[in-house]
Amino acid sequence: MKHQLKILAAIGLLAASVSLSHAQPYYVVGNYNSWVNPSATAMTGGPVEYSYTITGQTPGTYGNLKVTDGTWANSWPSHNMVVRYDSTGSATIHFYPGSPGDGWLPLANRVGYDSPDNSLGWGMAGGFDGWNGLNALLPSIGSGVYSNSIVVVTAGTFGFKFQSPAGSWSYIYFGADFGNGSDSGADGSYTTTNSPQTVPVVLDLPNGRYFIGSQAPAPVTNEVVFAVDMTYQIQLGFFHPGSSVFVAGDFNSWPGPSSGGLVLNNTPAYNGGSNTNIWYGTNTFIGLPNTATAQYKFTQNDASAPNSGWETSDNRPLTLLATNGTLILPVAFFSDLYPSEVLSAATPVFFSVDMNGAVGTDAYVFTSGDSVYINGDFINWYAWESGSAPAPAPAGYQMIQQGSTTIYTNTIVVPAGTTVAFRYKYGMDPGSAYGGPLDDEAGYAVNHVRVVRSTAMNPYVMATDTFGNMYAEPYFSASSPGGAELAIGAVSGGTVPVTWLGRPGAHLQVASALGGSWQDLLATDGTNWISGYSSTNGFVSQTNWPAGIQAFFRVVKP
Repeated sequence: MKHQLKILAAIGLLAASVSLSHAQPYYVVGNYNSWVNPSATAMTGGPVEYSYTITGQTPGTYGNLKVTDGTWANSWPSHNMVVRYDSTGSATIHFYPGSPGDGWLPLANRVGYDSPDNSLGWGMAGGFDGWNGLNALLPSIGSGVYSNSIVVVTAGTFGFKFQSPAGSWSYIYFGADFGNGSDSGADGSYTTTNSPQTVPVVLDLPNGRYFIGSQAPAPVTNEVVFAVDMTYQIQLGFFHPGSSVFVAGDFNSWPGPSSGGLVLNNTPAYNGGSNTNIWYGTNTFIGLPNTATAQYKFTQNDASAPNSGWETSDNRPLTLLATNGTLILPVAFFSDLYPSEVLSAATPVFFSVDMNGAVGTDAYVFTSGDSVYINGDFINWYAWESGSAPAPAPAGYQMIQQGSTTIYTNTIVVPAGTTVAFRYKYGMDPGSAYGGPLDDEAGYAVNHVRVVRSTAMNPYVMATDTFGNMYAEPYFSASSPGGAELAIGAVSGGTVPVTWLGRPGAHLQVASALGGSWQDLLATDGTNWISGYSSTNGFVSQTNWPAGIQAFFRVVKP
């Protein structure tokens, strides 16, 4: 299947583009990063659900946080959310912007987090029980979903809050906006009309919502089929016969590849097809209908596997069906690595960074006696210097000063299997004292993101970075259909320039009419094409087309 990016009608006629909107970015800020600024940590996903996993905290402790739009003017919930870190010191935060209109509360801009322990009791207390909460425990019916029926003895309107751990008001007691708050304005509110009245209550912690009343949905049971295609892992030499593939997630407490998980197999071939590189298996889930009841990843235990066998892509959400039944998930590629999304061979890449006026996140000002290094996905992020003892960087990752300028450069051979668009960062070594860099260019997980747009160049030259300016280049993919920025320029010398931000695995097509057939211009693929010019987004591909002939162009990928 091919994904159409953007169509331009041009060549002597009219240049008309179909623009595609981009998802609004959202961020997590809290005491885990000292509330540094409202756009310090970007969430991933969208546009319906965004997520971010906080790591490195003390297991079992609590943290305050908010989700923002990058400013303090808009943040959710209005009272801070309080989360409990799991046994690994982590908490995955979810944000659902807008108004879903599904009848749950709060009505808009919901913030939730993955339940750290399904055996942890949750409660509900309010004016209806004198705020004692002792008889309002909500036993789990799924991953982070709790339910019970509360008996309200006397009719009336009552404030309430949810509480955790069971019976304690020490840490979490959230109400109307799913945020923590000790004032009555943070309470939820519910009205009963009968004495007594039984009120069903459902708390859906990962989705940041709750339901109170007679219409609370009943749980569904789904037999879920997982499937992952290991073809490219095999081609890269990361997976061999005899190795195993698993699913790890919320539902089985995230076991590592060495300890297994839900075991998958590929015999017989998946769904009777001819692809024998698909591993698959099933698991039974019980939870609320249409609810994202689990996060999961595929893992594998091959000795050659990068990232200790874990997928390098984000967690995958699992949303149950509206009714009981079998949920067949789409076949995934391990680590979301389609053949055209990764470098098929080791690729030299030239990096450069301008250190003029560079200031670290610790306010340290770079001087000519300091060193600067590069770190990133292409070396699986070697350990940063802590500032307390020498932690030398691997050989070959120090940037070299060009004469007496403030420009530092290096050519890195990026290994096969690295994604075409990858993340990296620079770091200073003050006084060249440690032989390795501090993580001082930007906040945690805030990186440069650039694209190797042509593997026919040796080396491929990245645009010059500025230390501290964490630039992310557009990238054409199924999840970013506007990333190629296809454009047609003015007529000059009997031709018109057609430009686009290319990449390996993407090429131009041309047609004489929108209803006609498309001709592949395979030579324009980023594995071959070297005609163009440099820009802040790296190499811009260009071809010149005869003027006066109607033509339509688009960029496609497999």
